[in-house]
Amino acid sequence: MSTIAVKIIAFILIAAFFLAVIASTGLFYVPVVSEALGTSAPKDLGIKADPVKFHNLLERENITLTGPASNYPLTASIRYGPSAPIDATLTSEELTSMMQETNNANGPLKNMQIRLGNNNQLEMSANADLEQIGYPVKGPIYLKGSLEKGDSGSVKVTLTEGSLGVLPAPDFVLQQGEAGLEKAINNHLANIPGMQINTLSINNGQLHYTGAFPQSATA
Repeated sequence: MSTIAVKIIAFILIAAFFLAVIASTGLFYVPVVSEALGTSAPKDLGIKADPVKFHNLLERENITLTGPASNYPLTASIRYGPSAPIDATLTSEELTSMMQETNNANGPLKNMQIRLGNNNQLEMSANADLEQIGYPVKGPIYLKGSLEKGDSGSVKVTLTEGSLGVLPAPDFVLQQGEAGLEKAINNHLANIPGMQINTLSINNGQLHYTGAFPQSATA
Protein backbone atom coordinates (compact mmCIF):
# COMPACT_ATOMS: atom_id res chain seq x y z
CA MET A 1 0.00 0.00 0.00
CA SER A 2 1.43 3.37 -0.99
CA THR A 3 1.80 7.01 -0.06
CA ILE A 4 -1.14 8.28 2.10
CA ALA A 5 -3.45 5.64 0.57
CA VAL A 6 -4.99 4.90 3.96
CA LYS A 7 -5.81 8.58 4.43
CA ILE A 8 -7.39 8.70 0.98
CA ILE A 9 -9.50 5.61 1.63
CA ALA A 10 -10.75 7.06 4.88
CA PHE A 11 -11.57 10.36 3.17
CA ILE A 12 -13.62 8.70 0.47
CA LEU A 13 -15.26 5.90 2.41
CA ILE A 14 -15.62 7.50 5.85
CA ALA A 15 -15.17 11.25 5.90
CA ALA A 16 -17.29 12.08 2.88
CA PHE A 17 -19.98 9.95 4.52
CA PHE A 18 -19.87 12.22 7.56
CA LEU A 19 -19.55 15.61 5.85
CA ALA A 20 -22.14 15.22 3.12
CA VAL A 21 -24.92 14.07 5.43
CA ILE A 22 -24.39 16.76 8.05
CA ALA A 23 -24.13 19.45 5.37
CA SER A 24 -27.46 18.31 3.92
CA THR A 25 -29.38 18.60 7.20
CA GLY A 26 -29.54 22.38 7.48
CA LEU A 27 -29.68 21.99 11.27
CA PHE A 28 -28.14 24.47 13.70
CA TYR A 29 -26.35 23.71 16.94
CA VAL A 30 -27.20 26.00 19.89
CA PRO A 31 -24.15 26.05 22.18
CA VAL A 32 -25.81 27.40 25.34
CA VAL A 33 -28.65 24.88 25.23
CA SER A 34 -26.45 21.91 24.41
CA GLU A 35 -23.88 22.76 27.05
CA ALA A 36 -26.60 23.25 29.66
CA LEU A 37 -27.89 19.78 28.87
CA GLY A 38 -24.42 18.29 29.00
CA THR A 39 -24.35 17.48 25.29
CA SER A 40 -21.52 19.72 24.09
CA ALA A 41 -19.19 16.71 23.80
CA PRO A 42 -19.59 14.15 21.00
CA LYS A 43 -21.04 10.75 21.83
CA ASP A 44 -18.40 8.44 23.29
CA LEU A 45 -18.24 5.31 21.14
CA GLY A 46 -15.57 3.73 23.31
CA ILE A 47 -12.84 3.94 20.64
CA LYS A 48 -9.61 5.52 21.87
CA ALA A 49 -7.22 7.37 19.59
CA ASP A 50 -3.54 6.54 19.95
CA PRO A 51 -0.80 8.29 17.91
CA VAL A 52 1.31 5.13 18.17
CA LYS A 53 -1.40 3.12 16.38
CA PHE A 54 -1.46 5.71 13.60
CA HIS A 55 2.30 5.67 13.10
CA ASN A 56 2.40 1.87 13.30
CA LEU A 57 -0.26 1.79 10.58
CA LEU A 58 1.86 4.01 8.33
CA GLU A 59 4.89 1.77 8.90
CA ARG A 60 2.93 -1.46 8.34
CA GLU A 61 1.50 -0.27 5.03
CA ASN A 62 4.78 1.38 3.92
CA ILE A 63 3.20 4.83 3.80
CA THR A 64 5.24 8.03 3.79
CA LEU A 65 3.64 11.36 4.65
CA THR A 66 5.40 14.48 3.42
CA GLY A 67 5.27 16.91 6.34
CA PRO A 68 3.19 16.56 9.52
CA ALA A 69 -0.10 14.67 9.61
CA SER A 70 -1.90 17.94 10.37
CA ASN A 71 -1.26 18.96 6.74
CA TYR A 72 -3.76 16.29 5.65
CA PRO A 73 -7.19 17.27 7.05
CA LEU A 74 -10.40 16.28 5.27
CA THR A 75 -10.50 19.62 3.45
CA ALA A 76 -7.05 19.16 1.89
CA SER A 77 -6.91 19.21 -1.91
CA ILE A 78 -5.59 15.87 -3.19
CA ARG A 79 -3.87 15.08 -6.48
CA TYR A 80 -3.75 11.36 -7.29
CA GLY A 81 -1.07 9.28 -8.95
CA PRO A 82 -1.49 6.00 -10.89
CA SER A 83 -3.52 3.19 -9.34
CA ALA A 84 -2.19 -0.21 -8.27
CA PRO A 85 -3.70 -3.35 -6.67
CA ILE A 86 -4.62 -2.93 -3.01
CA ASP A 87 -5.68 -5.20 -0.15
CA ALA A 88 -6.11 -3.22 3.08
CA THR A 89 -7.67 -3.94 6.47
CA LEU A 90 -8.20 -1.19 9.06
CA THR A 91 -9.56 -1.40 12.61
CA SER A 92 -11.81 1.07 14.43
CA GLU A 93 -8.84 2.19 16.54
CA GLU A 94 -6.61 2.74 13.49
CA LEU A 95 -9.24 4.79 11.66
CA THR A 96 -10.03 6.81 14.78
CA SER A 97 -6.33 7.47 15.46
CA MET A 98 -5.74 8.45 11.84
CA MET A 99 -8.67 10.85 11.68
CA GLN A 100 -7.73 12.56 14.93
CA GLU A 101 -4.05 12.89 13.98
CA THR A 102 -4.90 14.43 10.60
CA ASN A 103 -7.90 16.58 11.62
CA ASN A 104 -7.71 17.69 15.26
CA ALA A 105 -5.48 20.67 14.43
CA ASN A 106 -6.96 22.01 11.20
CA GLY A 107 -9.87 19.80 10.12
CA PRO A 108 -13.64 20.41 10.26
CA LEU A 109 -14.26 17.28 12.37
CA LYS A 110 -12.33 17.03 15.62
CA ASN A 111 -12.13 14.27 18.24
CA MET A 112 -13.73 11.89 15.75
CA GLN A 113 -14.47 8.32 16.79
CA ILE A 114 -15.31 5.61 14.26
CA ARG A 115 -16.77 2.32 15.46
CA LEU A 116 -16.92 -0.42 12.85
CA GLY A 117 -19.37 -3.27 13.47
CA ASN A 118 -20.67 -6.22 11.47
CA ASN A 119 -22.63 -6.58 8.24
CA ASN A 120 -21.19 -3.29 6.90
CA GLN A 121 -22.50 -1.27 9.87
CA LEU A 122 -20.60 1.68 11.32
CA GLU A 123 -21.06 4.60 13.73
CA MET A 124 -19.26 7.94 13.90
CA SER A 125 -19.17 10.89 16.27
CA ALA A 126 -17.19 14.14 16.30
CA ASN A 127 -17.14 17.81 17.17
CA ALA A 128 -18.03 19.47 13.88
CA ASP A 129 -17.19 22.97 12.71
CA LEU A 130 -18.37 23.19 9.11
CA GLU A 131 -18.48 26.99 9.01
CA GLN A 132 -15.03 26.96 7.38
CA ILE A 133 -16.51 25.11 4.40
CA GLY A 134 -19.67 27.20 4.15
CA TYR A 135 -22.26 25.38 6.30
CA PRO A 136 -23.77 26.80 9.53
CA VAL A 137 -23.10 23.63 11.51
CA LYS A 138 -21.12 23.65 14.74
CA GLY A 139 -21.29 21.16 17.60
CA PRO A 140 -21.33 17.44 18.35
CA ILE A 141 -22.63 15.14 15.62
CA TYR A 142 -23.43 11.43 15.45
CA LEU A 143 -24.29 9.10 12.56
CA LYS A 144 -25.13 5.43 12.28
CA GLY A 145 -25.61 3.46 9.08
CA SER A 146 -23.97 1.13 6.58
CA LEU A 147 -21.46 1.36 3.75
CA GLU A 148 -21.45 -1.23 0.95
CA LYS A 149 -20.03 -1.80 -2.49
CA GLY A 150 -22.21 -0.67 -5.38
CA ASP A 151 -20.53 -1.61 -8.63
CA SER A 152 -16.80 -1.66 -9.37
CA GLY A 153 -16.58 2.10 -9.09
CA SER A 154 -19.25 3.11 -6.59
CA VAL A 155 -20.57 2.63 -3.05
CA LYS A 156 -24.04 2.45 -1.51
CA VAL A 157 -24.90 4.26 1.72
CA THR A 158 -27.76 3.66 4.15
CA LEU A 159 -28.40 5.90 7.17
CA THR A 160 -30.50 4.68 10.08
CA GLU A 161 -29.81 7.29 12.75
CA GLY A 162 -28.25 10.73 13.13
CA SER A 163 -28.16 13.74 15.40
CA LEU A 164 -26.65 17.22 15.73
CA GLY A 165 -26.29 18.26 19.34
CA VAL A 166 -29.56 17.34 21.02
CA LEU A 167 -31.50 17.31 17.74
CA PRO A 168 -32.22 13.90 16.16
CA ALA A 169 -32.30 13.88 12.37
CA PRO A 170 -35.80 13.05 11.04
CA ASP A 171 -36.30 10.29 8.49
CA PHE A 172 -36.66 12.64 5.53
CA VAL A 173 -33.31 14.25 6.36
CA LEU A 174 -31.62 10.85 6.51
CA GLN A 175 -33.16 9.93 3.16
CA GLN A 176 -31.99 13.17 1.59
CA GLY A 177 -28.57 12.59 3.09
CA GLU A 178 -28.32 9.12 1.57
CA ALA A 179 -29.09 10.37 -1.93
CA GLY A 180 -26.81 13.40 -1.75
CA LEU A 181 -24.03 11.45 -0.11
CA GLU A 182 -23.95 8.64 -2.65
CA LYS A 183 -23.80 11.19 -5.45
CA ALA A 184 -20.97 13.14 -3.77
CA ILE A 185 -18.85 10.09 -2.99
CA ASN A 186 -19.38 8.37 -6.32
CA ASN A 187 -18.65 11.53 -8.28
CA HIS A 188 -15.37 11.74 -6.38
CA LEU A 189 -14.55 8.09 -7.04
CA ALA A 190 -15.22 8.55 -10.75
CA ASN A 191 -12.46 11.17 -10.91
CA ILE A 192 -9.76 8.92 -9.41
CA PRO A 193 -7.65 7.43 -12.22
CA GLY A 194 -7.79 3.63 -12.30
CA MET A 195 -9.73 3.27 -9.03
CA GLN A 196 -11.59 -0.04 -8.70
CA ILE A 197 -13.59 -1.71 -5.91
CA ASN A 198 -13.46 -5.50 -5.94
CA THR A 199 -14.63 -6.02 -2.37
CA LEU A 200 -15.68 -3.69 0.44
CA SER A 201 -16.81 -5.09 3.77
CA ILE A 202 -17.09 -4.17 7.43
CA ASN A 203 -17.10 -7.09 9.86
CA ASN A 204 -15.71 -7.85 13.31
CA GLY A 205 -14.78 -4.20 13.83
CA GLN A 206 -12.64 -4.01 10.68
CA LEU A 207 -12.95 -2.44 7.23
CA HIS A 208 -11.55 -4.61 4.42
CA TYR A 209 -11.09 -3.22 0.92
CA THR A 210 -9.58 -4.85 -2.16
CA GLY A 211 -9.26 -3.53 -5.69
CA ALA A 212 -7.09 -0.80 -7.16
CA PHE A 213 -6.21 2.58 -5.76
CA PRO A 214 -3.61 5.32 -6.44
CA GLN A 215 -0.10 4.51 -5.30
CA SER A 216 0.57 8.12 -4.43
CA ALA A 217 -1.19 11.36 -3.68
CA THR A 218 -0.20 14.93 -2.88
CA ALA A 219 -2.14 17.26 -0.62
